Amino acid sequence: IDIMVNSKKVEWERKMKALEAKMDICDQELANAQSKLHQKGQEVGLLQQKLEDLQKTKYEMAQKYETQLQALKSQFSELTHSYEKLQSYQLKEKKVEIREKYEERLETPSELSNFCKKFEEFKAKSREWDKKGTICQNHLIYLDGQQKLLSEKCHLFQKQTQNYQFQISNKKQNKEEVITYVHPNSEKDELIIENLKATVNEMAINKNKLEEENLKLREVLKMYQNQFQNMEAGFSEMRSELQSWDALWRRIQLECQQLPTELLKIRENKDMHQSSCVQFTEQLENKNTELLLLAQSQGHQQEELNKIRNHVYQEEQSRCSEQERMKTEISDLTEELHQKEITIATIMEKASLLERQLKMELEIKDKLLTKQQVCKQEKPRFLGISGFSERVTAY
Repeated sequence: IDIMVNSKKVEWERKMKALEAKMDICDQELANAQSKLHQKGQEVGLLQQKLEDLQKTKYEMAQKYETQLQALKSQFSELTHSYEKLQSYQLKEKKVEIREKYEERLETPSELSNFCKKFEEFKAKSREWDKKGTICQNHLIYLDGQQKLLSEKCHLFQKQTQNYQFQISNKKQNKEEVITYVHPNSEKDELIIENLKATVNEMAINKNKLEEENLKLREVLKMYQNQFQNMEAGFSEMRSELQSWDALWRRIQLECQQLPTELLKIRENKDMHQSSCVQFTEQLENKNTELLLLAQSQGHQQEELNKIRNHVYQEEQSRCSEQERMKTEISDLTEELHQKEITIATIMEKASLLERQLKMELEIKDKLLTKQQVCKQEKPRFLGISGFSERVTAY
C-alpha cells in the first residue's frame, strides 16, 4: 500500500510540475498580452491628446475664419450702401443741375469708362468672395463630422481595451483558485486537468482573437493618421486661400480709398466743363439705360444668392442624413458590445460552476479522510489496513 501511495504521489507530483510549467507559460503569455494592452492604452492616450490639440486648433481657425468672413461681409455691405447713396446723390444733383442750368459741359468718356470697369470688377470679386465663403463653410462642416467620427471610434477602442483587461484578470484569478484547491489524493484529477486544458485552449483562442483585433485597430490607427495628414494639408490650403483673400481685400480697400478722390475729380470736371445741354441730355439717357442694366444685374445677383441659399440648404439636409447614418452605425456597434458582454458573462458563470464543483469534491475528500482516521483509531490495525486497501482499490 505504501509503495502504491508513493508511486501515485510521484505521478501526481510529475503531473503537478507539468501543470505548473504550463501555467507559467500561460502567465508569461498573459503578462505579454497585458504589456501589449498597456502599450495600446498609451497609444490611445497619445491619439486622444493629438485629437484634442487638433480640435483646439480647428476651433481657433474656424473662429478666425468666421470673424474674417463677417468683417468682409460687413465691409461689402457698407461699400454697397455707400455706393447706392452716391448714386442717389449724383442723380439728385444731376436733376437739379438740369433744371437750374442750361449750359453744361461734357465729362470725359475715358473716366466714366474706367469707373464702370472698376465697378464691374468689384462686382465680380464680390461674387468670387461669396462662392469661396460657401466652400469654406462646407469644408468646415465636413471636418466637424470627421472629428466626431474619430472621437467616437477612440471611445469604442478604450471600452474594448477595458473589457479585455477585465477578462484577463478574471481568468488569472480562476487559474490561481484552481491551483490552490487541487488535492493530490483525488480520483477526478484527470477531469480537472482536462478542464484546465480546455480553459488553456480557450485562452489561446481568446489570445488569437485579441491579436486579430489588435491588428485591426492598428489598421484603423493608420487610417486615422492618414486622415490627420489630409486634414493638415487642407488647413494649409485654407490658410493660403485666406492669405490670397486678404491681399485682394487690401487691394479693394486701396481702390475704395481712391474712389472718393476720383469722385472729387469728376465733380471738379463737372464744374469746369459746362458746355452744352443737348449732348448732356443724351449722356443722361445713356446713363439711365446703364442704371436699368445695373438694376437688372442686381436682380440676377439676387437670383444667384437664392440659388446659393438653396444649395446650402441641400448640403445641410445631406449632413443631417449623414448624422443619422452615423447614429445607426453607433447603435449597431453598441449591440455588438452588448453581445460580447453576454458571452463574457456566460464564460464567468462556467468558471464559477467549475469552482463550485472543485470545492464540493475537496469537501468530500476531506470528509473521507476524517472518516478513515476515525476508523483507524477505533478498529484494530489489520482491519484498518484491509479497509484502507479496499478503499484504495475502490478509489
